[in-house]
Amino acid sequence: MPEKVYSLKECMKHVDEADMRHFVAELETGYLWLSRNRQYFRGYCFFAAKRQARELHEMPSDVRNRHLIEMSLVTEAVQLACNPKKMNVAFFGNLWAHVHWNIIPRYGNDPLPEDSIWTLDRKLIESYFLSNVELEQLAADIQKALTSLAKRDRIEIKLADGKAATS
Repeated sequence: MPEKVYSLKECMKHVDEADMRHFVAELETGYLWLSRNRQYFRGYCFFAAKRQARELHEMPSDVRNRHLIEMSLVTEAVQLACNPKKMNVAFFGNLWAHVHWNIIPRYGNDPLPEDSIWTLDRKLIESYFLSNVELEQLAADIQKALTSLAKRDRIEIKLADGKAATS
């Protein structure tokens, strides 16, 4: 059976029904976009693998290693762009059995800073949506940080505007 490779739109549809306004960048192994409805934690992103894998250990080791490096780079870019107190990174795949990461900035005004975000009322977490202007600015801030980090680490990325940031 041929290997399944997901498109960006398939990934966004599966995870939180985001649209192209939320897209930030494409890396070699995955896609990065801002969560459509979880911006209560400003900068909440998803990073999904392109190639189908239910679990990390199901990925070929070279792809898995590259994906983890890219996930770390994405997390660092969100940290730099949003300046949270702490970054949380979560991998579940219970609703969509595919490798994808929740990248969650946590701030000083967090109502439960020592708990998982899932202890908060889901209606609260999913209650804040960014305007188009706010989305564009946040995506641009993350892209700027990601571009700088990609150059530092010699990783090629494609930004939402179609521009490539290369080594």
